[in-house]
Amino acid sequence: MKIYILIFQLAVGFIVTSCVVYHPQTTDIPLINKKNDLRIDAGISLIPSAHATISYGLTRSIAVQSFGSFGSDEKYYFQGAVGYFKGLGRQKVMEIYGGVGYGYGEVKDNVNPGFLFGNYQLYFTQFNFGKVDCEFANLDFGFALKAGYLYTILTDKNYYDYYSNEEISNEYNDNNLLLEPTIFGRIGGKKLKFSLKAGSCWIYKFTDRAHHFPYSYINVGLGLNYRF
Repeated sequence: MKIYILIFQLAVGFIVTSCVVYHPQTTDIPLINKKNDLRIDAGISLIPSAHATISYGLTRSIAVQSFGSFGSDEKYYFQGAVGYFKGLGRQKVMEIYGGVGYGYGEVKDNVNPGFLFGNYQLYFTQFNFGKVDCEFANLDFGFALKAGYLYTILTDKNYYDYYSNEEISNEYNDNNLLLEPTIFGRIGGKKLKFSLKAGSCWIYKFTDRAHHFPYSYINVGLGLNYRF
């Protein structure tokens, strides 16, 4: 547990928490490995937000998952996904999900002052791989890679450009490529475990590349995970 807290504190120095529209999501990597396998994960992230994930093995090979996050400045994000899972032997599990996400974010520029706000939609696939219930502290660990198309609808009020009239604003609709790798670990009992997730994000804009999309490159999540 002390290692978890130390990593969490060290990561603070690398993240600016108040200047992004989007940040890496601390979605649970459940590693479902059987029918009726139900896992609930809830916690907080370094970029201020509370999150929760519910994952369920619907059949012997199909899983469903839902995730929600609420943060500062009225930020929120929800996603739902359906996936395929398979045990590979020796407690190793592979999952592939496809899903849709929807969120809202805003960022303020205190120099002008001005702000940028709006909604975004994410259509993604995600590959998960890891190992569950190891001998040491019932350890689960692994990684995930999410890739998707991010469509943003943002309103600019003196963020990109300064307008003398406060009523003037511009709307930007942009197409983006998103890549989001995540690593995770869980330790504890057979059912209840502490979870730690560290994720990164890279976004490439296909349109309006003159204006940078404000997002965070790193996020860390800490929480509790319960397997029924």
